[in-house]
Amino acid sequence: MFKKSLIALSLLALPLTAAANWSAGAGYANISDDDLSLGVIYGAVAYEFAKEGSKFSLVPELRLGTGISDDNISGAKLEVESFTALSVRGQYNYDNGFYAYVMPSYANLDVKASFRGASFSDDEWNFGFGAGVGKKLNDKTSVEASFENYDGTDVITVGFKYAF
Repeated sequence: MFKKSLIALSLLALPLTAAANWSAGAGYANISDDDLSLGVIYGAVAYEFAKEGSKFSLVPELRLGTGISDDNISGAKLEVESFTALSVRGQYNYDNGFYAYVMPSYANLDVKASFRGASFSDDEWNFGFGAGVGKKLNDKTSVEASFENYDGTDVITVGFKYAF
């Protein structure tokens, strides 16, 4: 039974790996609201579901990151421990290599605050919505920029992707 299940799973997964619609990338995100601004670098993995002959595609994406720039509020140092975002893009691909997308996201930001030797960590999951644009530089490489908002917190990202 296990052997048959493994064979069936392999046959189902084979088209996903052979389709060459996977991409991986990295980028920088600035997370800000009225009082703070934090910097994050992230890695991303995505898969593009595109119907043959259609310019529209769906792109689920996972981003994982860590903080690289901190901020201070009222003497407390704030730093990002980790950043995780799950999103599904509705993407429109233009003939000239440009693409535009909108995306609902579900993200987690784990922040550590330090003040006079004491520290406190908090992480929170929030739903957000964003939009962005990108440009395919060639068949494999693209650059993109996006804006997202999570309950009043803005996230501006720039990054690159490599398709394989």
